[in-house]
Amino acid sequence: MDSIGFTAMEAFGGATFETQVRIHEDPWEYLRKLNKVTPNTPIQALIRGQNLVSKRNFADDVVELFIKHAAKCGVDVFRVFDPLNDLRNMEASIAAALKAKKKVQGALSYAISPAHNLELWGSLAKGLVSMGCHEIVIKDTSGLLSPQATWELVTTLKQLVKVPIDVHSHCSSGMAPMAYMAAVEAGADVLDVAMSPLAWGVSQPAAESVIAALEGGEYDTGLDLDKLWDVQHEVEELKHRHIEHLSPLADRVDASILRYHMPGFMLEDIHHQLSAQDAMGRVDEVLEEANRVRKELGYPPLVAPIRQMIAAQAVYNVIGGERYATVTQELKDYLQGLYGRPPVPADHELRRLVLGREEPITIRPADLLESQVDGARQHLKKSGHEPSDDAVLIQLMFPSLAADYMRGPQPERQDGQKPAPAAVEAPRAVPVPAAGPELAPAPAAAQSAEFDVEVEGEVFKVRVSGAGMSVTATSSTPSGNASPSPPKITEGTVIAPMQGLIVKIPVKAGDDVKLGDVVAVLEAMKMQNDIVTTTAGKVSAVYVKEGQVVTPNQPLLAVG
Repeated sequence: MDSIGFTAMEAFGGATFETQVRIHEDPWEYLRKLNKVTPNTPIQALIRGQNLVSKRNFADDVVELFIKHAAKCGVDVFRVFDPLNDLRNMEASIAAALKAKKKVQGALSYAISPAHNLELWGSLAKGLVSMGCHEIVIKDTSGLLSPQATWELVTTLKQLVKVPIDVHSHCSSGMAPMAYMAAVEAGADVLDVAMSPLAWGVSQPAAESVIAALEGGEYDTGLDLDKLWDVQHEVEELKHRHIEHLSPLADRVDASILRYHMPGFMLEDIHHQLSAQDAMGRVDEVLEEANRVRKELGYPPLVAPIRQMIAAQAVYNVIGGERYATVTQELKDYLQGLYGRPPVPADHELRRLVLGREEPITIRPADLLESQVDGARQHLKKSGHEPSDDAVLIQLMFPSLAADYMRGPQPERQDGQKPAPAAVEAPRAVPVPAAGPELAPAPAAAQSAEFDVEVEGEVFKVRVSGAGMSVTATSSTPSGNASPSPPKITEGTVIAPMQGLIVKIPVKAGDDVKLGDVVAVLEAMKMQNDIVTTTAGKVSAVYVKEGQVVTPNQPLLAVG
């Protein structure tokens, strides 16, 4: 691929960093090796603004060290974006990349809404250029760009900014190839593509197809198709070696994206959550609710992690029967301004409902953070690890994975089973399923081992026994005790809106509570959600314990 003549090769950042850490592959050494074998093609990194390659904001000293170290290890082009298109969240990454004397692309997270018009896109593009960006990228990860919208947007940006325009779209809806042709005709300078074995579906259009389509005409790329065939064969072989890890849904076109203006991953997540709650019959209600929630949040682009937040809240609002009776911690943080500034202000009544009298911040979210690098170095020293920049940045990006990563790959057990991989990104309590019958009797003399197993996003502790490898779910109720009859649901009973883990019960029997007080914290869909009471009074009974897994509509406590 290095000999073909691509303008860049995106091979670092995004989700790749976390994936490598999870499988005990050194992301920094990989980058250094890749740099050595690609002397002719710049290596590009995808950076989520102040989040870098994680899902939370970091202090500016972390951003500067990460960008500086990535540049030192081989990154030539930094593509910087923010899920909300809040330029304040992109400042530090852009400044650090410019300081490292590297090319910087400012990316616009494309979205469709009443707030996203040509005036807004033009203003954002001019802001990015004024910050020093060398190129502007239209980043459409949902596949929403139509040919007409692409032509209008590229034409507008070419008139407003005098830097190259790069178009990045996914084939999820089937429109990307047509949008690419419109982009070329409107004056786009760069198109993002993928080698054909890994193209189409949720990926980009195929490099071979785009090059062939433009060959011989006004927009001929000048790239040699013959050089691509050997690369195509090698990528095809690589794909087949890892085929068991690839989703069969990744290659399909999902035209429903065009109906709901939601990315395919978000639609799949909603379907999965409703299926788990045995509520697939309410999918249309949830999709309608998701659009309503998005409007109330100020029309944020539906990119990670915002899309997961909106999907979860829409499910809660519909399944729970009362809008915002259950609110995720992520939604609270969003309304407090900790994610940044949305395209338009969030609904005032929603902010008042969720935050009470607390006002959202108006400063840049990262301004609330103190320096973090020195603390990470001290932590590694105390843990007996060399505090190199490689290690410090892994520790900072994914602290819950770092300890396992530092230990290195674990050898297979004598029974041939591999150790269970880390299943979650942040520390969390291990759910303990409610008492129930054993799935299979375990012989008394059998050797056993315990593992954390992730099922549909929830982590369960299981014991694997020998002599047939029977599996027994551990229980929070002492064995031999019969399960009590479930409490009746009456007025004042607080119920679980869906299956999840009880993380916290901040009240006890006898406590006085007011309308809207948080009486439980439930973790579900990898988010923590406040459960509030809709009745004022005294807590008469608490039916669950912290660390317990609950089912939809299970009584949690009673207020009388």
